[in-house]
Amino acid sequence: MSPHSPSTTFSPPLPLPSGESLWLCLPPGSTLRPTRGTISVRWAPQPCGHTLHTPPMTLLAAGEPLAWSGTAQAIWVQLYNATHEPAAVQLEEAAPTPTLWPKIWRELRAALRRSGNAARELPSRRSAWHGAR
Repeated sequence: MSPHSPSTTFSPPLPLPSGESLWLCLPPGSTLRPTRGTISVRWAPQPCGHTLHTPPMTLLAAGEPLAWSGTAQAIWVQLYNATHEPAAVQLEEAAPTPTLWPKIWRELRAALRRSGNAARELPSRRSAWHGAR
């Protein structure tokens, strides 16, 4: 892995017995990968104009990745095992990228520290008062 690529974390494989389903939240930049069996992925309804539509289901065999490259929001998907064999899925999440707020907070703290140091370096009021007389 190159030093410029984001680090990733892997969830433990989630078992999905035959005939069962589960809802999973895919964060932006994540990848869902079946590690065993075949699963169908049903996307949550999404707004399209003034109506909601449900995108078609996606079938994933073991090893096939489903990447969610949404940049701003997470999305919910329903995973279903319609086969007679057990299945398992694993979620790979990219490390979160720093947002603007932590940067603003760091700069604000640095500015406050600088102003506090500058205030300590000023002469005391008494000496300033005596110098003005």
